[in-house]
Amino acid sequence: MLTFGPTLIRDSGTYELPRPILAFNLRDAWDFESFKVPLRDGESLTGHSRNAVDITIDGQIGSQSGQLRLDEQAMFETLEDLRAALHVSGPEQTFLLSLYQDQDGFHRYFSNCTTVRLDSDLSNKHLFNFSIQIRAADPTIHHGLLP
Repeated sequence: MLTFGPTLIRDSGTYELPRPILAFNLRDAWDFESFKVPLRDGESLTGHSRNAVDITIDGQIGSQSGQLRLDEQAMFETLEDLRAALHVSGPEQTFLLSLYQDQDGFHRYFSNCTTVRLDSDLSNKHLFNFSIQIRAADPTIHHGLLP
């Protein structure tokens, strides 16, 4: 059985994203070349290849790694940890993004990920909202033990 648990994996350790996760969207796109012949309906497509995957994660800071975050200070500290975990200062600092884990320790994950954007809404003192955009340069969802 698979368990949903979005987690960032780096050489320095792991960071499970705060919960609840409200939306987790994957956006796949393909490149191709199109040819249009004048005075003829339609077009011809060739050279399909998959682009990187854009991942958008919307959530709230209500708990992190199973621990409730009930006050503004705890939620703010979790937000600071999230910002630090998502920070990428160069192309060599990519990370893995694990989506699911099964009972045998096998993961479904993207590799070669980088952070594109983090939006945070701190206006609700009961639950902070966040939206993360991640780009996985490798479009494959890998399956197996983590490298």
